[in-house]
Amino acid sequence: MDLEHANTIPISEILGKLDLQPLRREGAVLYYSSLWGRKRQATLTVHTITNRWSDLHTQDGTLVEWVVHYLRFRGEAHTERDALRWITNMSVGSLGLVATPPAQQPKVDLRHKKTLQYPGLLHYLHREGIALPLARQYLKEIHARNRQTGKDFIALGLPTVDGGFALRTAYLKRSIGQPAISFIRGRMPKPKGIHLFKEVLDFLSVLSHLDHTTLDEDVIILHDWCCLVQVPAYIHQYGYQTLYTWLDHTEQGDQATASVGQFLQTEVGIRHQPMNKLYAGYHSVHDWYRHVHRLAV
Repeated sequence: MDLEHANTIPISEILGKLDLQPLRREGAVLYYSSLWGRKRQATLTVHTITNRWSDLHTQDGTLVEWVVHYLRFRGEAHTERDALRWITNMSVGSLGLVATPPAQQPKVDLRHKKTLQYPGLLHYLHREGIALPLARQYLKEIHARNRQTGKDFIALGLPTVDGGFALRTAYLKRSIGQPAISFIRGRMPKPKGIHLFKEVLDFLSVLSHLDHTTLDEDVIILHDWCCLVQVPAYIHQYGYQTLYTWLDHTEQGDQATASVGQFLQTEVGIRHQPMNKLYAGYHSVHDWYRHVHRLAV
């Protein structure tokens, strides 16, 4: 995809694939929350006729220029060429991958984050068989506020690709920012494989079972089925040879596993390796791990 073609793709379409929805619309102008101005409640304005955007720092930007900002915000390579490749991958679309609409949840604000130390979270991790040093390698203790009720709560938090957090306690699942996947680099540079998990506890369970602190291959964690549509952009033409799926033994999990397999039939040189047989008879790989862990204790 060249620069001219990329800039003809509607900015609103790309934002929609990132699960970013307009706050309001005035004629041909859409108003969004700006990702890199969240603390200042900054606004991103998109003009649908001219297909240009503006915010506090840029008055007349193209789609490619916005993607450069976005990649820089995420800490990724952000040259114009990187942006063009990213747009090409996003334009692949979901290719039939299933996704359920996210349930309406209260808006959650980040108060502060710190190293895991809250006794309730430590007890929860111990109960689930996850060692604290391993949990601290990936998770933060997040102090958050439910904007609707004004009540504060403390949760485990894993950073997501949009700069937010996927939150988890024994009793709730929430997100700071729009629901988004988490992407974790493997030990090996340019690995041949990538793993797809539903929940962070599934990922930590596999590491615990293997007595590893990381995997050689890259990892994607969905957190929510609605985030499945974000996966193709991280796989398309990257050079992976195997995609390992560790999804639930549920109707949605089975459908997602099948859809991933169908999607990979359109990709050259990558095979699908479902790992479900390992934890057959259990709801998830984490449920299987908990059972094995309790037998061993």
